[in-house]
Parts: sequence; structure tokens; C-alpha cells
Amino acid sequence: MEKDKYRNKEVLLGDLREGVMPAFTHVFNCYFNELNSYISVICGNQVMAQEIVQQTFVKFWDKRKNLIIKDNIKRYLFRMAYNLYKDLQKQSVKELALIQELQYAAIAGLIEKDPEDTERKMQLLNQEIDKLPKKCKTVFLLAKKEGLSYKEIAERLNISIKTVEVHMSKAMLRLKNTLT
Repeated sequence: MEKDKYRNKEVLLGDLREGVMPAFTHVFNCYFNELNSYISVICGNQVMAQEIVQQTFVKFWDKRKNLIIKDNIKRYLFRMAYNLYKDLQKQSVKELALIQELQYAAIAGLIEKDPEDTERKMQLLNQEIDKLPKKCKTVFLLAKKEGLSYKEIAERLNISIKTVEVHMSKAMLRLKNTLT
């Protein structure tokens, strides 16, 4: 019955704007698997793809009151998911650049400084790491001291990869600001 009701795009959009959950459920059921397959192919990572698709539907729900869809919902969702993927890629590139910058600064500092200064900086670094919020510190140490990937950290701590990325970004930014 609901399926027939939502064959009309305007009825579906109207119900979505009103926050009718069956309308959202209909969209989710119609497009989740196909969208997940599409993003999996693009990013090559099933876990990341599921995270992006979930974020897409959350964002879609958040924007439901102001939905303006010119062509069709499927194309809108696919574009939204692709844009989220690209944003994630840009963030990863920025984080990698920041990590490389910190590594370069550390190496340059080791070469130019005397051992006592290096020891003082290491103590300062350890103090700043200890001041990080608990979850942020845990994520940072798992990544930097144990060498775990974001996926491995996410699985170990039972959090999303996106949450791991947020914690790493916070840690790196805080350490950079206090140590430079």
C-alpha cells in the first residue's frame, strides 16, 4: 500500500518534508543497497562505504524539510554520497599533510637541537598527550604507538572510522598548536 502511494514523487517528497517515517523508510529500502554498492566500488572499502551511506541518509533526513529535487531522488542521493566521499578524501589528505609536517618538524628538530633540548621536547610532547581527552588520547596512542589503522582502531574501540578520524584530527591539531 505505502509502496504504491510513493510511486508519485510529489507525494513522497511531501511526506518526507513532513517527517513521515514510512516515506523515509521507503527511500532507504529502495536505494540503500544500490548506493552502498556504488560507494563501495568508488572507495574500495566496504566499511567506509557503509559509513558514508549511513551519513548520506542522516544528512538526507536532516535536509528533508527543504528538499528540492529537480530530477529524481536516486540521483540526489548518489550525488550526496559522492560528495561526502570526496569531502572525506580531502580531510584525509589534510590529515596526512599535517602528520608529515609534524614528522618533518620533529626530524628537523632532532638534527638541529642538542640531546637535552630533544629530551625536553619529548617530555613536553608526552605531557601534552596525557592532557588529551581520554578517548582522543586512546585513539592517538593506538595509531601512533601501536601503528593500528583507523579501521583497526574503530573495530577495537567499537566506534566508527569517522569518529577515529575526528579524534586524530583533534589530537594532531592540539599537539601542533602547543608544540610549535
